[in-house]
Amino acid sequence: TVLQETYNIFEIDAIKYIIQEIAKVSGEEYGKDKNLDISFRVITDHIRAMTFMISDTIVPSNEGRGYVLRRLIRRAARHGRKLGIKRAFLYEIADMVIDSWGEQYEELKENRESIKEIIRREEEKFLETIDGGLVRLRAHMDEMKENKERLLDGEKAFKLYDTYGFPIDLTEEILREDGYDLSLIHISEP
Repeated sequence: TVLQETYNIFEIDAIKYIIQEIAKVSGEEYGKDKNLDISFRVITDHIRAMTFMISDTIVPSNEGRGYVLRRLIRRAARHGRKLGIKRAFLYEIADMVIDSWGEQYEELKENRESIKEIIRREEEKFLETIDGGLVRLRAHMDEMKENKERLLDGEKAFKLYDTYGFPIDLTEEILREDGYDLSLIHISEP
């Protein structure tokens, strides 16, 4: 940002190229809507992190560093949905990261295909579960709104997770975005 005399990291060339690619894929324009800009920035930040993590041999899993990677992919995929992207796309955006930083980090170019394949598989797997979970969560939120409630019962959140594979932390994030919260009293997540 200092060398390119910009005000933040999202204005430097390497990052702008990623944002432009997301705009191309989504059909949305960065800088027109603050809420959509958040999604652009989340995807941009997360795609950089996941690309480097996979290049460093981390793979999505249910624990440790692999779980952090899985959460990054899922959160970025959900923000893609907020931009209207209904398909797996993150692996395509990973090319921009690899092209931008591949000269300094050769392993990115060497691992290009495996990085993209791991991202694609994980995102597709997540997209299979997100639709059903979102429909059910929205129904709970509509019911809460109708009953003038602000707190989703933990038992309902756990059922979304246990039965439909919808992560509790994602449920909590979506609830908070819409001004709701989650009761953790009835959650018995492993």
